[in-house]
Amino acid sequence: MKPRTKLQAQVFSLSQYLPELTADQKKWAFKNCIRHQGYRTLKHISCMDCGNIWSGPQKVKKCNCPNCGEKLIIEDTRKKNLKQDAIVALVNIIEDFQVIRFFEIKVDQKAGCTPKVYTREIVQQWFKPGEKLTIVGRTQSYGNGGFGGDMEIRANISNYYSSNKYDIYADKIFPEFNCLPIFKRNGFTSKVAGVNLYSMLIALLRDSKIETLLKADQHSLLAARLGDRNDKVYRYWDSIKICIRNKYLVKDAVSYLDYLDLLNHYGRDLRNAKYVCPSNFKKEHNRLVSKRAKEKRFADAIRNLEQAEKRKLLAEQEQQTYLKEKSPYFGIIFSDGELTIKILESVKEFIAEGDHHKHCIYTNRYYSKPDSLCFSAKIEGDPVETIELSLTNMKIIQSRGKNNEPSIHHDKIINLMKKNISVIKNRYRDLKKEVA
Repeated sequence: MKPRTKLQAQVFSLSQYLPELTADQKKWAFKNCIRHQGYRTLKHISCMDCGNIWSGPQKVKKCNCPNCGEKLIIEDTRKKNLKQDAIVALVNIIEDFQVIRFFEIKVDQKAGCTPKVYTREIVQQWFKPGEKLTIVGRTQSYGNGGFGGDMEIRANISNYYSSNKYDIYADKIFPEFNCLPIFKRNGFTSKVAGVNLYSMLIALLRDSKIETLLKADQHSLLAARLGDRNDKVYRYWDSIKICIRNKYLVKDAVSYLDYLDLLNHYGRDLRNAKYVCPSNFKKEHNRLVSKRAKEKRFADAIRNLEQAEKRKLLAEQEQQTYLKEKSPYFGIIFSDGELTIKILESVKEFIAEGDHHKHCIYTNRYYSKPDSLCFSAKIEGDPVETIELSLTNMKIIQSRGKNNEPSIHHDKIINLMKKNISVIKNRYRDLKKEVA
């Protein structure tokens, strides 16, 4: 949209004179933001960075390309094409504004060919500490996340219902940066990655924990503080300070905060460096995870036993009701020799049918339906389907086998059931006469 205020007009005017990325900056972005991949077949390895193809080692997971020297991650595949993209940020000062420029890097790679690299600017964030943010950028939709159109003044909308879609994530920051003195004083560095830069810089002015983590190079915990684990960083701040004091670098904040949860669960001293700064974090983390998993399995087993006992007691109570309502139909059985269809005569038989076929005849309490009769169809004694019949209209409602699917004997079961519905109908009619 066109600039509507003096601030927007000033920012848009200044933005017209910003330089493009230099060749060295593009080269840095390609080297540091794009995954360096090698595709390996039975005979050759293809460097997706330079297009070189050679006969290389067949077992290694990484190797250096003999042509460009790049260290490649090897993937065994028949694929020939690779598309990658990344967003890199350039931090600078223009007049009195802190400016963050975001560039999109797209790379089309094909085995045996030189990769095609496309670079374009997508968003500029202009702001001063304590003042309004002004956006110059391309239009973006939440649907596909892509950017299009020209670089224009864009609405900076952020409220309860939607976040600012132009406060975007940068994979990397160019190492040559220039920030306002207040941000430099509070520890800003280009080493920060995987965060929304504008949100981080604003938080840096009001959150002392952000400043502490930044100055201590605890970038993973910094991302956690800015993200969805903010509360855990706050909760375990004393433990984190011990890490900082002991120069213990947390490389994976998600796993580390989960580890502190486990320490807390087992009553360990969260202010003791022995526990919060383990020399072999992975080993200690996995040990506690395994211990907790065993406890949960044991607790689940106890709970299952308790539930089984409750189910048994409930079945005994419900059996009396079922006997009262359906016992006049007990003894009904049809057979053609191989196939036998028999009415279910107890709640325990409903449980057995449900467990065998993995359907909901017991859990949905079919035995309590006043209008339904349920039968078990068996082939040579092996249950194959469960049948539900309506007493009101004497029609088969459903006949299901394992996982609610019809068995290979389905048609045979339906035919035998239909042939003998008159037996059930006569029993139903006699019962009505007795009641009358």
